Amino acid sequence: MYRTTSMPSGIRLQQLIQNQHKEILVREKNNDKFIHLYDIGAYWVAFERSAFRLSDIFRQCEITLFRVPSCSEYMVMASVPADEAEVCLSEFIILHDGIYRKVRSEHSLPTGDYCHWHEMAVRSVLL
Repeated sequence: MYRTTSMPSGIRLQQLIQNQHKEILVREKNNDKFIHLYDIGAYWVAFERSAFRLSDIFRQCEITLFRVPSCSEYMVMASVPADEAEVCLSEFIILHDGIYRKVRSEHSLPTGDYCHWHEMAVRSVLL
């Protein structure tokens, strides 16, 4: 699907992180049941625990790190092309509100698996 937006994806992502990083981190803190996605135009992005789940579904996703004022560790983001995400995940979306999508997940998320993935994601980007 071809998307037209008045604002480039990079600018939309910058605004999302700048304006909503606190809400995103709260949403992800104890998230073990959902994938929280954000449509930034050409890509759908997910953060932290949702990024872990997204990277498990889309092995070729792009991993990016961010630093935000309210978090001492790197915030990990996974991104996938919007058309691929839409085809694969659209039937599992249980909430669609503006750029936000909430996707149900089949299994709960083991904390140890997420912590290991987060550490490896940070290392892979920094090294």
